[in-house]
Amino acid sequence: MIDKKKVSLIKGDNRKENIRKCLTLIQEDLGPMKKAKNILLKPNLVALLPDFANTHIEAIEAVIEFIRERAPETPITVGESSASAFYKGFPTTKVFKDYDYYRLEKKYAGVKLTDFDNDTDVMQSPIHSVVGDTHLRITKRVEEFDYKISLAIPKTHNFAQATFGIKNMAGLVLRQDMAMIHGMKGGIEVDAPKTLLDRLPPGTVSKARRRFPPWLINFLFRQYPVYRRSVKMIHHNIVEFAKRTWPDLVVLDGFVCMENNGPVDGTSVDMRIAVASADPVKADGTAARAIGFDPAEIGYLYYLQNEEKMGEYSLDGLVGDDLNKVIKVFKRHGTYDIQCQWRESHA
Repeated sequence: MIDKKKVSLIKGDNRKENIRKCLTLIQEDLGPMKKAKNILLKPNLVALLPDFANTHIEAIEAVIEFIRERAPETPITVGESSASAFYKGFPTTKVFKDYDYYRLEKKYAGVKLTDFDNDTDVMQSPIHSVVGDTHLRITKRVEEFDYKISLAIPKTHNFAQATFGIKNMAGLVLRQDMAMIHGMKGGIEVDAPKTLLDRLPPGTVSKARRRFPPWLINFLFRQYPVYRRSVKMIHHNIVEFAKRTWPDLVVLDGFVCMENNGPVDGTSVDMRIAVASADPVKADGTAARAIGFDPAEIGYLYYLQNEEKMGEYSLDGLVGDDLNKVIKVFKRHGTYDIQCQWRESHA
């Protein structure tokens, strides 16, 4: 039986105030936050550029300030591992610096930044790939935190249709393994057969996306049989790593979202909303509706509700503003029609 949780939705002209209101509306579901001994706050730092692809520093501050009102001394770790930085040969600390995250340690007592870039103590998560079943590695430091918060941005996605708070926890996967989540690679480090993409230098596809127009990259992906197969696998892979990185709270900063060629190369959408829930599936499902998706059409949300019973994306318990008044139908990714084939067997 799923423990019914509230989900809050707020629209307003102040990012921090939107998040504060969202969290206040569901505070009766946040009792475990007060009892936590070690809190992880996981932002989304997926890109070096553009800035709206990354979690805004004010969104982080809003969550920290809410925690501090209820747990004044509990250690808070802002932790991330940036794949885009990895592909460029940079550490995640560069992204922390570029987006002024280090001011958090100076501004708030008991707050520290950490990256998972070079973690060697790991646990395995099984995944499907085009070359057969294999595994990826997740930092075992995830087990050190007894309360985990995912603070992400609603975006369209180039494999998984859309991404919100649950998929954001992929930042706990080792950076060299992150691309394996898509199902198109066998793995650089793990013992698995290799694909063409495994043999290319890391970041080749990422660099191509920067150099060539999106329509050309999307055209090439549409012709690539491996891509057509991988979109049937990624949702299962997200479910598997989600079981090991499950957030206790999802906060979605939709002040500025991303449509079209997300999660990095899309265009900004001024939404001025925030969503929060202690049921991650409900939070993601509500945000999905806000940007014009039916949650049931997004594979990993469908599996998490209907097969894993880890949450539910109904609108029962919705508090705050009227969802129907904020909905904008986002322009889908250029390969969206192929991504929708996830319901077909991956075998």
